[in-house]
Amino acid sequence: MLTALLYSAVLLASHDTPYRAWVVEPAAVQSLPATTGTKLSPAELAGLKSAPPTLPFDDLTVGQRAADGTLWVGSSQGLMQLAPGAARWRLFHSQRWLPGDRVEDLALTADGQVLVKTSAGIARLAERETTLEQKMIAIDDALQKYHVQRGFVGSVNLTTPGTLAGGHTQRSNDNDGLWTAMYIAAEAFRFGATGDPAAKANARRSLEALMFLERITNIPGFAARSVLPIEEDKQTFHGEWHRSHDGRWWWKGDTSSDEVDGHYFAYAIYYDIVADSQEKQEIRQYVARITDHILDHNLHYVGPPGIPTTWGVWSPEGLNHDLRRIGDRGLNSLEILSFLKVAEHITGNPRYTAKLAELIDEHAYATNTVLQKQVWPPEFVNHSDDELAFLAYYPLLVLERNATLRQKYLASIRRSFLIERPEHSPFFNLIYGAALQASVWADTTRRPAEALIDPAEYDRDECLTWFRDVPADTIQWTIHNSARRDVGRVAVNRFRRARAEVVLPVSERAVMKWNGDPYSLDAGSDGHSRDDGTAILLPYWMGRYHRLID
Repeated sequence: MLTALLYSAVLLASHDTPYRAWVVEPAAVQSLPATTGTKLSPAELAGLKSAPPTLPFDDLTVGQRAADGTLWVGSSQGLMQLAPGAARWRLFHSQRWLPGDRVEDLALTADGQVLVKTSAGIARLAERETTLEQKMIAIDDALQKYHVQRGFVGSVNLTTPGTLAGGHTQRSNDNDGLWTAMYIAAEAFRFGATGDPAAKANARRSLEALMFLERITNIPGFAARSVLPIEEDKQTFHGEWHRSHDGRWWWKGDTSSDEVDGHYFAYAIYYDIVADSQEKQEIRQYVARITDHILDHNLHYVGPPGIPTTWGVWSPEGLNHDLRRIGDRGLNSLEILSFLKVAEHITGNPRYTAKLAELIDEHAYATNTVLQKQVWPPEFVNHSDDELAFLAYYPLLVLERNATLRQKYLASIRRSFLIERPEHSPFFNLIYGAALQASVWADTTRRPAEALIDPAEYDRDECLTWFRDVPADTIQWTIHNSARRDVGRVAVNRFRRARAEVVLPVSERAVMKWNGDPYSLDAGSDGHSRDDGTAILLPYWMGRYHRLID
């Protein structure tokens, strides 16, 4: 047992350690070949239903034992594997892995492949050696090819479900600015970690799109959610649309704090890691306009017709004295402190320093952040807010040097992290790790020479396991897990959808961004859409830049 643990520690020691991952390959056969496995008898199959560990599904149709003792068992709802000594069954289901979930027969090959006959055809599963960097390159290659439109990065709709070969469309999204900002940060971190000029070019292209969102409105400092060429029918895209000053574009208003959060996150990271002197001056102008807009409007985001947007409220009157916004108090206090810290860092304007001091000293905004994560009532448990909080935590805790304020901010992120920790999210874990690192990192505008902190504090090995397990295929297949026997008690989330008590492995869940609920059991779009993969790339390259997964 000790030897196995030591081996595991070595295996997870580095981002570039080769590992073996299951992939789907063309079957290229009309019938199953002879198997090298030993077929399980009906009595053996029946025995598995009551034996530990719990089978995900017990309506078993077929089973075989490989030469190394690995069990492969089929059911009407997918294929299951139990490796020798494993604590749980691994489930291969949905069209991510199989043409159909009903498994009718199996064939094991001498080189470890598994051919699976289903009611909808034959699948071939094989283990192939790769590295995390090779996986990330493949994800980014597909992103560049299919998910960039006018510099904006986002999901696409597939003309033919499950395949890009039939064509795709990239529709306007409420959060085009946020998703693009997160991609800018991912490529900025990649440039900082590798020096690859392509990463800088990608980040710059999308940075220009982000800047365009602020210019297009003709309201200094007010950024649109999204844009459309004037030839497109805005009626097919819900929301508040306005014609641009030059008559060439539609732009989407009622911009939320989500979008503003993304702008500051991207600008802060690009400024310190990528920008040359000319770009720094350019970014200063954008950050100054956005920040001045917020301050000039009494800490509100104000678009046409001159009233605050639905969620663009950061004022003490709104957060500290309006009970209707009590749920926003912690998060929006955190956001505005982060925005002002970024603006102070980038511009050096004493106006922003003074407003920070006012909000902290007179309105207790730093204290407000400590309980920002909502855990009760259940409808307040909002994973979208978790994503926004950690986007704000990152620049605030990297830039803030005041020991007293750091103590409060660290208390806030530590509480949030401990609540999020069971999700095994590399996004949350590595931002938390960067926050701890910043306490002992002399110059946070330069890449640290080493991790500087204990990897157990931010669950480095859990991050590496997640990166290895997450499918490179980001097609949003529909996945049903609510009928599984091994998920424990099933509850419901704020959308009244089934959720588990524990998070399932990422390879067995539906594809989602970090604003999604990882406890959700049933999700997907039947292969009609494909995620861009930034949710994978951003934490990976952040971890590489900070040397937290070296």
